[in-house]
Amino acid sequence: MTLLIVGLVLFVAVHLMPTVAPLRSALIGRLGAGAYRGLFSLVALAGLVLVVWGFARAPFEPLYAPPSWGRSLALFAVPVSLVLLAAANMPTHIRAVLRHPMLLGVLLWAIAHLLSNGDLRSVVLFGGFAGYAVIDLVSVVVRGKRPSTEKPPRLAMDAVAIVAGLVAAGLFTYFHATLFGMPAI
Repeated sequence: MTLLIVGLVLFVAVHLMPTVAPLRSALIGRLGAGAYRGLFSLVALAGLVLVVWGFARAPFEPLYAPPSWGRSLALFAVPVSLVLLAAANMPTHIRAVLRHPMLLGVLLWAIAHLLSNGDLRSVVLFGGFAGYAVIDLVSVVVRGKRPSTEKPPRLAMDAVAIVAGLVAAGLFTYFHATLFGMPAI
């Protein structure tokens, strides 16, 4: 469980760092923008590797019985969350309307998994990601941060995001047992 928690803390901390503008600016000033992005990516990747490894090694300890409809909800919510993730970095109407679809996608993905898994390691993992998404959403709203609008949204890009999200959902559903040790369906 320790590896899971350390990985989650690393991953979340590096992703919340941009919310602390003076710290981010100081690091970019000291390291340069390219080195900052490289270090950011390296720490995020290390955190993600520890999360995956830690989750796989953590014992299964039941905490609660998920609702009977939790898995059915997840089969609907996770594809929607992946569409939101795909739309986050494209000039889509989804992004224009929701402003921060990546964070909303992470939150929806985490909640769907919390409603379909009632064990301690799942609560740590998905609860951690849900907490991160809520904190970052509040932060961007408080800071008034809006996504870039340099490219106007296009319906074609919405279609690309929807197809990409649904293809990713299909692949994750098909390979879920292989990748994560339990079937999605």
